[in-house]
Amino acid sequence: MTGWIKRRLTGLCYGYLRSQEDWAHPQAQELRHSRVLPYASYAPWVGNADFLDVYERVREHTLVDIYRLYELWQLARQMDHLEGAFLEVGVWRGGSGCLLGLASRRPGRRLFLADTFAGVVKVGERDTRYKGGEHADTTVDEVRALLSRNGLNEAQVLVGMFPEQNAEQVDERIALLHIDVDVYESALGVLTWALPRLVMGAVVIFDDYGFHGCEGVTRLVNEFVLDNPQFRFFHNLNGHGVLVHIPRGSA
Repeated sequence: MTGWIKRRLTGLCYGYLRSQEDWAHPQAQELRHSRVLPYASYAPWVGNADFLDVYERVREHTLVDIYRLYELWQLARQMDHLEGAFLEVGVWRGGSGCLLGLASRRPGRRLFLADTFAGVVKVGERDTRYKGGEHADTTVDEVRALLSRNGLNEAQVLVGMFPEQNAEQVDERIALLHIDVDVYESALGVLTWALPRLVMGAVVIFDDYGFHGCEGVTRLVNEFVLDNPQFRFFHNLNGHGVLVHIPRGSA
């Protein structure tokens, strides 16, 4: 098949998929969804042997796809010059948290992984799909075993609702915060606790920002960005919402 025919067929397929109507959850009509099909094709993870090695080790222990995992990897690597811990809230079976720990090259970087290990909590009226208790198919022992197999024995696993039941164990400031809790109130509680503890230049990644069924998190981030100019916000088409902490008054 010639290159021209391939490009033509690709264009027709993309055109058909993009022609489909947008949609929204009945409880969140203001948040529109559509087929996200960029033409861009650069895939830097394909040639990144270090990342791919870690990806193969964690892929069966996470619901996060390779696109978001690669972004977590890159952001963690870019934090090597900053002091502060890495914190993930919403761990499931530990795959993405383990990847963050392996990505960091800063000596002494501490890693905290927090989860209820009883599924999603704090579902409220701003949420759409979740009812509570989802993603409970995990155990503390499973996460600790994954960390141990990958040489991350110093990582701390925090059991219970964060921050109410275990935040006192995080005794230093935060350079990277990965929030993967699916619902509004849970994400708000984590973010509110973290704000005064973020180092300058820290990043906050919302795993669920761009996903149908997680409109509570989308709403939270959209509200936050309007009132907090000390953060730069990026919506990656992989579904991530990313905040970068900058000095007040920065251009």
